Amino acid sequence: SIDTSMGLTPLGGLPMVTRSGDLDPSVVTYIMKKENMSAEQTDSMLNKKSGLTAVSGMVPDFREIELASYDENNERAQIAIKQFTYSIASYVAKYAVAMNGVDYIVFTGGVGENQINIRKGICEKLEFMGVKIDVEANNVRGEEKEISAPDSKVKVYLVPTNEELMIAKETAKLI
Repeated sequence: SIDTSMGLTPLGGLPMVTRSGDLDPSVVTYIMKKENMSAEQTDSMLNKKSGLTAVSGMVPDFREIELASYDENNERAQIAIKQFTYSIASYVAKYAVAMNGVDYIVFTGGVGENQINIRKGICEKLEFMGVKIDVEANNVRGEEKEISAPDSKVKVYLVPTNEELMIAKETAKLI
C-alpha cells in the first residue's frame, strides 16, 4: 500500500504547498551564489516560498490553489495542480517499481481525503498500471470507501485519518 497523505509522508521529495520538492543538490549552492543568499535565506526560500505557492503565485492554501485552477484564466494555478498530480503519480509509480507492483493505493490526510479531482487526476495518470477510478464512487469526502472501478487491477481506497487518536496512542506509549 502507498500512503498519499500529502502531509507527513514517507514519499520524501514531494512538492508541498510551500516546499520545493526534488532538487539536484548543486541547485542549492548555485542559487546561494547567484542571489548572494545566506543558508537561512535559502532555507526559507526552499521551504516556505516554493512549491505550489511559488508556481501558482497564490497564498499557501492547497484548497484555494485547486479552486483557482478551475478558472480558465488562471494558468499558473492550473500548472501548479497539474505538476502536483504528476509528481504524486510519479512517486506512486516509482514505489510500484521498487515493490514489484502495487495492490492498493490509499488516499488519506487533508488533500487525499477531500480533493476529489486531485485523486481523479492522480489515478488517471496511473492508468498504465491498471488503476481505474470509479468517478461516482470517488465523489466523496472524508468517508472510508473503495473508489476504484470494479475492473481496476489496483484497488484504490479513501481512508480518513484520525490524527488526534494517533497522537493519543503515541502519547500513551510514551507514558
